[in-house]
Amino acid sequence: MILLFLMVPYEITSGSMEIVDRNKNIFKEGIEIYSEDLHITAKKAVQTDTSIILEDSVFVRSKKFSLSADYLNYKVPYKIIFGSGNVKIWKEDTLKGDSLIFFREKEEGKLIGNLIFVSDSIEIKGKSADFFEDSVVIRGYPEFKSPEIRVTSDYTVYVIKDSTYKFLSSVNFETSNIFGNSGKLIHNCKNEISTLLNEPFILEKRDSITGEKILVDHKTKIMESLNGKVITYTENGRNIVWGDTINIYYDEETIDSVLVKGKSRGSFAKNETQSGKSN
Repeated sequence: MILLFLMVPYEITSGSMEIVDRNKNIFKEGIEIYSEDLHITAKKAVQTDTSIILEDSVFVRSKKFSLSADYLNYKVPYKIIFGSGNVKIWKEDTLKGDSLIFFREKEEGKLIGNLIFVSDSIEIKGKSADFFEDSVVIRGYPEFKSPEIRVTSDYTVYVIKDSTYKFLSSVNFETSNIFGNSGKLIHNCKNEISTLLNEPFILEKRDSITGEKILVDHKTKIMESLNGKVITYTENGRNIVWGDTINIYYDEETIDSVLVKGKSRGSFAKNETQSGKSN
């Protein structure tokens, strides 16, 4: 019996079963499969020498993950699961997509089509995702959304262990008051620090921040720009400062004050006033 290769020991129950040519079992009216580390349910299934096909409201639960889909085909000799239709796989976080390839021995796989990643209040939409025990790679110009910020990039990596998001290549971001871009953006959810790399640029109304590297501490509300430049506007004119390190203190996404450290320099340009001749 194929189920001996699927899990040992196991228990299987079904509303009805039909044996065809001794090599094919057809289960109808619901099927449940139990073992030490797996629980599988579906409304119908077909068992052959090399695979078990589950259809309609398929649910799989193991010690490490849960999985649901409209259709699953488990290729037993290769320990590969193919799935389609409303695929959802979750541990602490959730991945959804149209179709699935899952390598059971490695606990890794790929979701393809209408990809959605959900973690607490964070949602990322993309075209596909490669998932591993320690990380998820989301491709297809994913869009990251949280209550505070929206980020798009060529692809996004989520590192599970330290709750870090890495937005890679052509990164654009915006909040209610600021927007910007960079070649790379790394955000650590645990320490609430963002690192912007590869020509980062931040714009708040007309004020702007650039540098080789910008660190944003969301707890203390301090930005640190290395080899940076800050342009701010006042009622009287435009102020530009450069420095090896520039600390920008902000409140509610508005620049409050600027401190320049090392080789500081700057310039101030007054607003130009125009006067016309009267006749």
